[in-house]
Amino acid sequence: YLIGSDKLLGYIKEGPFEHLGTLIPLLIFTGIFYFVFSWFREQVCIIACPYGRLQGVLLDTKSIVVAYDHKRGEGENGRKKWRKDEDREALGYGDCIDCLQCVHVCPTGIDIRNGTQLECVNCTACIDECDTIMEKVGLPTGLIRYASEANIEDKEPFKLTARLKGYIVVLIVLIGVLIAMLQLRNELEARVLRLPGQLYEHKENNIISNVFTYKLVNKTTEPVEDVSFKLKDIEGTVKLVSTENTVTVPKQGLEEGTLFIELDQSLLKGDKTELTIEIYSKDKLIETTKVNFLGPRSF
Repeated sequence: YLIGSDKLLGYIKEGPFEHLGTLIPLLIFTGIFYFVFSWFREQVCIIACPYGRLQGVLLDTKSIVVAYDHKRGEGENGRKKWRKDEDREALGYGDCIDCLQCVHVCPTGIDIRNGTQLECVNCTACIDECDTIMEKVGLPTGLIRYASEANIEDKEPFKLTARLKGYIVVLIVLIGVLIAMLQLRNELEARVLRLPGQLYEHKENNIISNVFTYKLVNKTTEPVEDVSFKLKDIEGTVKLVSTENTVTVPKQGLEEGTLFIELDQSLLKGDKTELTIEIYSKDKLIETTKVNFLGPRSF
């Protein structure tokens, strides 16, 4: 969950004590997960997980949930233990034989016959167990099933309500936004900022120079090679503080550095000029960013 397979293999080869910053959080998370799955278990659903509490906001009488059919299960005179030669229907007893198997198999220990409860995680273990018992005693299955309160009380069939249609629309919009964000996101995120505390430098031939720091984040699984910086719509020079004119950003990695931008003073628009920097990988434009270029104040 925390690191990619490539980094994990590298950490194993180099030794865990070379990466204590990763090893210590990993041991902490491992301990927490072991505690949850070995002892805390269903208490997470009851105490910590917000899912059950959200049900109280999102559900209504027409919502389909794991439900006990109390109309059929209770009858006129309630539940009763199974007796082979007894006519339960004539005596007014429901189909529930009070075997408690639905309670025994529930991971959170609730009795689904008491209605929908926040501890229910919809695992359907009670449905499977109840159907098995019903088959053994020769009664119809489905005493516990996916159903709504309206379906059980009034035998109302499922239909799309205005509320459900609203949920569907919201879900479609959210999925559409997520897909659009994934499709439109840049493979390389670039940030160019002025070096703190620096103004400008006046050079020979009326050249004004500003110094900036850059940060390039590669979001892909392949390295971005031959990355260069160019100015858009203005004549000027971009110089990297490096022996090379280009940089390479490692896969899913970060590259930082410093660069100088030099412009002729005649091109400046006052003491602050907005510039657009284009970032190329070889000859392909991959990102653009804007910076403010400082120059002498004109009076």
